[in-house]
Amino acid sequence: MKKADYNLIAKYYDTVIGAGFETGEYLYKILRKYFKKSDLNSVLELGCGTGENLKAFQKKYDITGIDISSEMIMIAKKKLPRADLSVEDIRKYEFDRKFDLILCLYDTINHITLFSDWKKIFKNTSEHLNANGLFVFDINTIFKLDYFTAISPIVHEFGKNYLIINIDKAGINLYNWNLKMFEKVRSNNYKLIETNIKESSFALIRIKTELEKYFNILKIEDDTGRSIKENSGRVFFICRKK
Repeated sequence: MKKADYNLIAKYYDTVIGAGFETGEYLYKILRKYFKKSDLNSVLELGCGTGENLKAFQKKYDITGIDISSEMIMIAKKKLPRADLSVEDIRKYEFDRKFDLILCLYDTINHITLFSDWKKIFKNTSEHLNANGLFVFDINTIFKLDYFTAISPIVHEFGKNYLIINIDKAGINLYNWNLKMFEKVRSNNYKLIETNIKESSFALIRIKTELEKYFNILKIEDDTGRSIKENSGRVFFICRKK
């Protein structure tokens, strides 16, 4: 995962790709279900991007966020001036404190292309959680990535600009997202911003088996709270530290 991948499109992220209402509502349901008010004081988000998810926590909790993109962190700092935000690699982050809730959302972990690194993240996250702390993350499933590959290109118009996404399978578990952003600069002239972002996904049973070394898995479901199916696209894991 290269730092430059999201630096190029950071200023468009919230408009085109970023956080949505559905995930915010889903997170609130999780908090109400699995936390007493006094049990949640600190939140860490891995791959926090522009800080949109953390905005919901900033008034009540100590919030921390890391992201590999310096441009994303710059935007997040404007939104969250009191948060502890830094440029870090989620594969090897280290803090001298622990957290009640650790989030990793919007298929952030899919950007880590080796399962050996997923294992490191699971282990490290468990070590950074307080007793009974929660780890909540989501993934794009192999089904979803295969589906996107089949229907590519995907064209999205926003304002006077355009985003064209082409997704190709680059290996057994590897997918390449080619993003072409056409930014209107004047009249009929457009500036092209192009980047490639790699994603990987793995069998749910393989992920579950690794998680169970460090966590009690409370729930595996889609973002509506329904049980997963063979054609589930976005799957959430809700895990409590053992």
